[in-house]
Amino acid sequence: MKNDTKLYNMIMPIWLLIIFPVTWVVILPLNYLIDTLVLKLTIKKLNVQNKNEIYKMTILKTWIYGFLGDFIGAAIILAVSCGLYDIVNLETAFGAVVGQMSMVMLNPFDNIFSFLIALIATIVAAYFIYLFNYKFALKKAFEKGYIDESTKKKIAISMAVFTAPYVFFLPAPY
Repeated sequence: MKNDTKLYNMIMPIWLLIIFPVTWVVILPLNYLIDTLVLKLTIKKLNVQNKNEIYKMTILKTWIYGFLGDFIGAAIILAVSCGLYDIVNLETAFGAVVGQMSMVMLNPFDNIFSFLIALIATIVAAYFIYLFNYKFALKKAFEKGYIDESTKKKIAISMAVFTAPYVFFLPAPY
């Protein structure tokens, strides 16, 4: 039974990127486009001066740190889905819960445990997207005086909220 679950787990979009590396050709530019839209719209909404300079000095870092945040969230899902499933006795009460949690990669809406793992992973990823943008990606724009502390925080929050990996909630096609 464990082997069957591992095969099903490979359907998750995270694994899709590993199994079919060509999907990176689509994912990378699409993610860059989304980050660009969120960053430019946020800067515009906040009425920040020097929009183009800020964009040029931050977009690459924002994009890279966004992926890093996504991978941290994905690591949580992988650890729960694969790591725990292999080491617990599924015949125990705790093992039954872990068995339910391992469904997160197949369908996060299958049970409350799977949903909570997907939710936690998404929130953790969003937090790290915020943190990386606030501490690193927007640092140069802040140091050059293009944005103040409040604006830096607002941009980082916007990036976290609008670029969080909500795909963690997508059920895998069977």
